[in-house]
Amino acid sequence: MLILRLKQAETAIADNRLDEAFEIVQSENIRQHRRGQKLIGRLARAFARRGQENLETERIQLALLDCNKAEKLAGNTLEVAKLRSAICAEMEQRRLRDRHRSFKVAQAKQHIQDGWLSAGEQILDGTDDQDSQAGIVRQQAEVVRLQIGQAISKVEQALGRNDLDSAIEIALKAGIAGNQNHEIVELVSKLRAMAVKQIRENLNEGRMNLAQSFWQKVSPIADGSGEISELGRVLAQCRQAAEHIAAGRPREAVPLLRKATSVCPSAQWLATLADQTRQAADLLDELAASPIADDRRWTMDDGRQAMRESDSQLSEEQPKAMGYKGSDVSKGSLPSKFVLQVDGIGSFIVLRDGRVTIGPISSSAHPTVGLMADPNLPVATIERAEDDYFIRSASPVRVNDTTTTNKLLANGDRIGLSPRCGMRFMIPNPASATAMLNLSTAQLGRADVRQIILMDRDILIGPNAGSHIHAESLEETIALYVKNGRLLCKANQAILVEDKPVSATSGLLIEKPIRIGRMSMVLTELKE
Repeated sequence: MLILRLKQAETAIADNRLDEAFEIVQSENIRQHRRGQKLIGRLARAFARRGQENLETERIQLALLDCNKAEKLAGNTLEVAKLRSAICAEMEQRRLRDRHRSFKVAQAKQHIQDGWLSAGEQILDGTDDQDSQAGIVRQQAEVVRLQIGQAISKVEQALGRNDLDSAIEIALKAGIAGNQNHEIVELVSKLRAMAVKQIRENLNEGRMNLAQSFWQKVSPIADGSGEISELGRVLAQCRQAAEHIAAGRPREAVPLLRKATSVCPSAQWLATLADQTRQAADLLDELAASPIADDRRWTMDDGRQAMRESDSQLSEEQPKAMGYKGSDVSKGSLPSKFVLQVDGIGSFIVLRDGRVTIGPISSSAHPTVGLMADPNLPVATIERAEDDYFIRSASPVRVNDTTTTNKLLANGDRIGLSPRCGMRFMIPNPASATAMLNLSTAQLGRADVRQIILMDRDILIGPNAGSHIHAESLEETIALYVKNGRLLCKANQAILVEDKPVSATSGLLIEKPIRIGRMSMVLTELKE
């Protein structure tokens, strides 16, 4: 029986049926037989030869299997060791080739996404025609080229109808704003020029709502356009001036209107408004210096008081009546930057200005919010325009997965100055224009602050998802809002300042313990 098995193995080797022979010689009796040992040696060399042939024809896995069987039969002989070394070298070369090919495919794909179609296709020219990944990317390039052609055609048709609004809308839907294709670049440049002309015409004629609406529409394709950014600043300056005038502070509106006039000299109404605002400010100054404003102690003949104290005077008298010192009264005036510390919840930096800058604390630009980050990182500006927020930067920053220098922000957008300096933009309540910046990987100098509130009119504190500050311990929402430069509170519970009750019309004082129902908090001015 043993001799029969040996002859079967010899026949299998002669017919090059090495795997069958390998199974036969696994018997312990054959391994101990002298003739079987010689047979095992022949079989091991045959496996080594076949492994070399598989290696030369790039059948790496088959070569590795043959090498393993040869080693199992004869051990790590010189022939087996050379074969394994050659297989390992070829596997490493193949890994490097695959890595290089994947890199080229990824690079080509990125170029195509950025609009450099020809460059992306040239990168793929050196790849194997049978490479499925390269083939898919080539197909994507053809699809993008077709989409670009259709988008250009539709935009040009809209421009032919003098329908600039539709042309911009088509361009945005096609996603061609950041495309580097030369035809797209020329078309976007043309759209920007026409948009600037349209915005200026609206500004010159005093149609502020139309100018603002059109500027917001064209902003997503305004990357790199200094003129569109400048017009955006003019609109923001006009809004701020209107707010100052409405609040009875025309003196603060004058420089804003003059800056806007210098950019739009053809807007005659702006120059007229600047002069009228200056005259109004001068008249108010004269009125403030008059005897009637200086002497509040005069009375009428009938003995009745002829003049009531203003809301600001009442707010000063109320804390005095509660026993506050005169130096405490000025603390009712709310600073533009302060820290809101809520017991059991956390600390929040509150910024009231409509325009804030965020960047490295050591930056020469001195950002409003200084981050513990590389001083070479860009400084980004977040500006509120009515109920919208825009992020702008001289250097590109990342919003979600796209780099930009000018973008309209949406709820949930991820902002990154670098991979290690990121934050998330949130608008918790659609009915409120107050926004929040939740610091994810970015770090402030104060470790206790992880959220920044960009305050518009109010801050909502409550148990609901629409609250800016989530407080589960509260049964209903508390609203903090600004009026006449003071922070007021609207709540059904009693409002205590230093454990003394105050009315809802009294401003919450800085650096004084405040209790509203079961919630305690302190306001602290944020120094430069």
